[in-house]
Amino acid sequence: MTREGATASRRASWFGAALFWAVQLTLLLGFGVPLLDTVLVAALAVAVPALALAQVPLIDEAEVERMPAYWGSIVTLWFLGSLTWLVGARDGGGAALGVIAIDPGALAVWTVGLVVAAFAIILVFREIATRSSAPDTPLLRQLLPRTPRERGVFALLSLAAGVGEELAYRGYFITVVAPALGTVGAAVVSSIAFGLVHAYQGPLGMLRTSLMGGLLAWGFLASGSILPAMVAHVLIDILAGIVLGERLLSPECPGGVDTDPLPRRPADDAPPWK
Repeated sequence: MTREGATASRRASWFGAALFWAVQLTLLLGFGVPLLDTVLVAALAVAVPALALAQVPLIDEAEVERMPAYWGSIVTLWFLGSLTWLVGARDGGGAALGVIAIDPGALAVWTVGLVVAAFAIILVFREIATRSSAPDTPLLRQLLPRTPRERGVFALLSLAAGVGEELAYRGYFITVVAPALGTVGAAVVSSIAFGLVHAYQGPLGMLRTSLMGGLLAWGFLASGSILPAMVAHVLIDILAGIVLGERLLSPECPGGVDTDPLPRRPADDAPPWK
């Protein structure tokens, strides 16, 4: 870790701490949001994104061990989803978070539409990155699964992300913040925070993820249920991470980094039935 990276990390941490209390107190004193909700909303809007931004300078040039990274993210996402459920559903149950059953046909139509629109966004940003010579970050490339074992765990990670992030940033956040900022304002803020959480993807990646968060927010609000956004989120992650993988990433610049810098153990290359 360089001195510049450590300094940037500290600045992000201090700024995040100050903004956390500003958001929390504004919601509590200015809009009468219950204390428990102000803490969780401030954590989702500020603390989690600030932590993600602070980590980037620390791990930007490090070699990532994918399996520990996957399992750590799975635990974090399930914890986030469980915490959101406990806080958000304490009065109105799952319906308070948008967990409402809809017709299977409507669920399928909404899901397919959201997945297609999300991949349109991905392809547009791939073209932008290619034309601007701004390739995807080395960290994002490193995190793509390479082996059957990694793909299996990545599928679990996709499920955790689809459930945990949708409950937190769509079902809970928008519902709680809408009385203060309006539905559109709450959706915009949640989408920006969602993009910042993916700071490891770089500036273009954060913008891309923010737009996809906005798309999923629209799917949630327009359909009246969080389920289409959840299912679409899971499918997007699986298709982008496992099925298509590097084919969706922008081409590397000449002299780019090795996309798989970690040495492989013999077991990693074994066929899946071993």
